[in-house]
Amino acid sequence: MNKLLIIDDDCKLFRLLDEYLGNSGFLCFHAPDGEAGLAALAGESWDLAIVDVMLPGKSGHEVLRRIRSGIAASDLPVLMLTARGGEDDKVTGLEAGADDYLAKPFGVKELVARLHALLRRTNRLPAAEGGDPPRLDDLAIDRKALLVWRGETRVEITASELRLLELFAGAPGRVIERGTLYRKILGHPPFGQDRSLDMMISRLRKKLGPGRDGRERIRSARGQGYVFLQAKEA
Repeated sequence: MNKLLIIDDDCKLFRLLDEYLGNSGFLCFHAPDGEAGLAALAGESWDLAIVDVMLPGKSGHEVLRRIRSGIAASDLPVLMLTARGGEDDKVTGLEAGADDYLAKPFGVKELVARLHALLRRTNRLPAAEGGDPPRLDDLAIDRKALLVWRGETRVEITASELRLLELFAGAPGRVIERGTLYRKILGHPPFGQDRSLDMMISRLRKKLGPGRDGRERIRSARGQGYVFLQAKEA
């Protein structure tokens, strides 16, 4: 059973999720507000967390920032829930370090698929190896610390962003199809108008900044996918 913390003030929703997710391999625990969620995160270890954005007291985004600042394992998979499905809300959550984002109302089958995908991605992360860290153009990737070094500049990344960079590192200068990226990064094909991948790439672009030649590192190939351009190929 995977130990799941659900931070949401909707007790009725928790009871429904507890019953359904309990039959899908999850042992669910409930925190009705941000403070209770942070206390639970600090006191125990978890396999993943669901965090509602609209919480009494501390918002879900505040809770997420505390998670990424070290109150829990820095690579804890976090799926954000919100009744507000606007793009700005999703961008805020993803920029704060969310691994996935789902708007209410949602289908429980989709939720389970996304949770399983988060667990698969986390479990597939390769262990850190000795020697020099892997490189992608002028970037040095520190898997264990979830960091990227751009020269002397330290850039913090999430587990999902790490996996994305590793895929690009395996095919620099070549287009990787959207379907492939969705399956390998998010663990599922695109759902409807889901733009989680696009927002993740947008966030990563901002974090990494331009390449040595001043151009963007990750470029969209219209109708196909994305390509990581090394400086000499930009």
